Amino acid sequence: MKDKGGYFIITFGAILAIVWLIWGYSIFFDPLSFDYKWARGEVGDFVGGGLGGITVVFIIYTVWLQIGQINSQKNESFEAGVFRIFEALKPEVEGLSVRIVSKAIKEKNVLDDDEPFEEMLKKFHRGDRTVFLRAMQKSKYHDAIRSCLDDTDLKEAMDRFANIMTLLKNSLNETAINSDDDFANAIKSTEIYKTYEKCFEIT
Repeated sequence: MKDKGGYFIITFGAILAIVWLIWGYSIFFDPLSFDYKWARGEVGDFVGGGLGGITVVFIIYTVWLQIGQINSQKNESFEAGVFRIFEALKPEVEGLSVRIVSKAIKEKNVLDDDEPFEEMLKKFHRGDRTVFLRAMQKSKYHDAIRSCLDDTDLKEAMDRFANIMTLLKNSLNETAINSDDDFANAIKSTEIYKTYEKCFEIT
């Protein structure tokens, strides 16, 4: 879009300059236009003043482009900061998911017949860091998590998970306002954010 705008400004300015010069020629050099003897500096004033005014259009457009580039750089820097926050907090959230699922199984007697806790823990240590996040999204787990639990450790883990994700959510909302929301949508598509939406955000 900016490229089209730039071509339009350049074309418009060039046409305006040519028209201005043709008009100046008809005024100063066409014997049929005026029967008047022009002073030496009047031709220069006409050409210089007109072309100088046209140059202002290019200067304004250049300033507008620079402002757009500065805003784009600010948005990119903010997105990079949010991504660093996400990367820094992700291991903590993944670790909390292990504690939450473990406590939910013990406190609410949630049956882990689909996939035993020990099997999920093995997958977690082998590199599947989202295995407990996916478990938390299952109805039997998130119903237990969203219910009122008396276990202090489970409540603490849930509060920490929610606080971390609330920070990330607020940063993503600000990103969507200041920039396009593609970056925010990408983060919101991760298992971490999906788990937060299903288990915490509703409450």
